[in-house]
Amino acid sequence: MKSKTLIVTTILLICTFFNSCDTFKDNEFSNNIESIKNLDGVWQLKTVSRNGIDITNTMDFSQFRLNLNIDGSYTLENYLPFAVKKDGKWRVDDPQYPFHLIFRENNSTTDVTIGLKYPIVAGKRIISISLSPGCHSNTYIYEFEKK
Repeated sequence: MKSKTLIVTTILLICTFFNSCDTFKDNEFSNNIESIKNLDGVWQLKTVSRNGIDITNTMDFSQFRLNLNIDGSYTLENYLPFAVKKDGKWRVDDPQYPFHLIFRENNSTTDVTIGLKYPIVAGKRIISISLSPGCHSNTYIYEFEKK
């Protein structure tokens, strides 16, 4: 008799436990939409690494600017080896989750696509671009801060 009472009590406790759990409904998260990333603005080059070695202090990279204008145009100031040489148009592959920055120089018919990371570092949003200008055996990472 004790074993039947114990089994029934255990089953009731298990049923109560599973019924008391709060489940999330699909519609509770539908209002959480990722915001569109705002990449337009003046971006100043802060750090440069080549093949994993920081070369920021080897020369003055601080004068190089990447101007990503809100109208989709871009300009380069104080040119350094970069993915493009001339001014033109820019866009990202996905405004909410950008993984590639796409440039098209003026009077060109081809796009230049480069890898993009858009993290927050020390409380500031940065752009980290990975590229290989010139020699393909050298990989550069340019990190920009919004000015």
